Amino acid sequence: MASIKRIDHVAIAVRDVAQATEQYVKLLNAVHIRTETLREKAGMVKVAYLQIGENVLSLVQSLEEDGFINQHIAKHGEGLHHMGLEVDNLEEFIQDVESKGYKIPLRDEFSNRDEVVLRPRDAAGVVLQVLQWKGGSDATVEDRIARILALQNQPEVK
Repeated sequence: MASIKRIDHVAIAVRDVAQATEQYVKLLNAVHIRTETLREKAGMVKVAYLQIGENVLSLVQSLEEDGFINQHIAKHGEGLHHMGLEVDNLEEFIQDVESKGYKIPLRDEFSNRDEVVLRPRDAAGVVLQVLQWKGGSDATVEDRIARILALQNQPEVK
């Protein structure tokens, strides 16, 4: 069975990434790593990556009026959107979860990671993004930041 290695990041749904970034920098002395636009299966988003201590926080803004982040905000307001969990073997994790009867509504492949998303109804209302980094896990938060700065997080074109 695959093992969960760590909480990789926590993602917050926001209406305005720039404003939310300023808020977290001012409130928590977070360090802004980078902001980028991503094309995901669920739509276009703008993501700001922040370092808070040994952790990475992602602030996510939908760039589409009916995008999944805006749908989440309309229903729940701004706030926690998902928790990213890193596993050592994503395919084993998928097999294990599906063998227990759980559904995986979304699978995505990026240049730097593969991921699945689990339904919030299966995790006490929290969306769980489970991912495996291509090229292996990062040993430190500095390694994680270097990966964020160096890689293009665009999906593979098929």
